[in-house]
Amino acid sequence: MERLLTDYAPLTPVPLCPRILAHQAPTLIDIWEAAERLAGQPLAAPFWAYAWPGGCALARVLLDRPELVRGQRVLDFGAGGGVTALAASYAGAAAVTANDIDPWALLVADLAANARGLALSTLAEDLCDAPALVDDYDVVLCSDLAYERRETPRQRAVLDRAVANQALVLVADAGRTYFDPSGMALLAEYDIEVPRDLEGVPRREARVYRL
Repeated sequence: MERLLTDYAPLTPVPLCPRILAHQAPTLIDIWEAAERLAGQPLAAPFWAYAWPGGCALARVLLDRPELVRGQRVLDFGAGGGVTALAASYAGAAAVTANDIDPWALLVADLAANARGLALSTLAEDLCDAPALVDDYDVVLCSDLAYERRETPRQRAVLDRAVANQALVLVADAGRTYFDPSGMALLAEYDIEVPRDLEGVPRREARVYRL
């Protein structure tokens, strides 16, 4: 796995947050094909090999306002390659858990954390099926998840549960089709250059909200 990342998705600074190094691939097609050769079977798209703009925006907010997570138990819901989770650790969170349904994503996030000496645990669960797991956290982070019509309401239910349990919930989005900011307060927005072959546009507006 480490050889795969070295060859196809090395640790490089993420947009907006050069202090944070994450595994990023110049093109997802090449690393996808290489990962499937390594696994010997078809795999889900390696979305963990891209620093999504919403996650970068949320990471920037955490670095600029570390008091949001300092000393808190933090959950990164749908962490992907772990950009936002890494930022929470940098910002002084007492404990950070990266959550994703893709075990490859969690391994990549863990490797990135280890490379920088950051504390990070992982949780391989679909929180939409087990929403009570969010009850153990003081802060819940979520970015770039509203892609599917069927899944988006279930994701929002997880976040609403966290709010009902007095957690601080921070959400970031970069123009995803089914994202609905109703009931959220805008904290920050950033214009971010993105790869056209993946996003279909050269730039995205990424916004960070408090639910």
